[in-house]
Amino acid sequence: MKLMMKVGLLTASLLMSGLAVAQSVVTLSPEKAMFATQAAQQLGQQLNQQLAPQTKRLQDLGTEIQAMQQRHQQDQALMSAEEMQELEQQIQLQSQEYRKLQQYINNAKRQTEQQFLASMKPRLDAVLRGYIETNNIGLILNSSAVVYAGQGVDITSEIATLLDQE
Repeated sequence: MKLMMKVGLLTASLLMSGLAVAQSVVTLSPEKAMFATQAAQQLGQQLNQQLAPQTKRLQDLGTEIQAMQQRHQQDQALMSAEEMQELEQQIQLQSQEYRKLQQYINNAKRQTEQQFLASMKPRLDAVLRGYIETNNIGLILNSSAVVYAGQGVDITSEIATLLDQE
């Protein structure tokens, strides 16, 4: 009885492995594919243009803070206690403004990325359906969850190209 059960399991596993070979297993990084499109490139350029004044201000603040910190270290012996305290307050205020501006820029980018991904999802789904049918795909794994994949298994660039053509 045990022998028959082992033979049955072996036969079933061989049949299943034959089925798996008939269909391809591929990997895909959906976000990478969507961000590799021309639409993503254009959106990135638009966002950089929109945030250019804030980015410039952030760079200027960083430079000002560094200059004040350098002055604080170099002129420490020459400054009175009041001047030191005033300079430290200025550094603290500028640092707070820097952090707020940096957070604003990061939030704007993150929000834009999320909106872009949400708008691209239906297009990605349609492209994937067509790709699956055309190429007899049996399983798509997220690239981030795969430890190893041989050459030709990752379809991310192909999907990005198809998204651009749509």
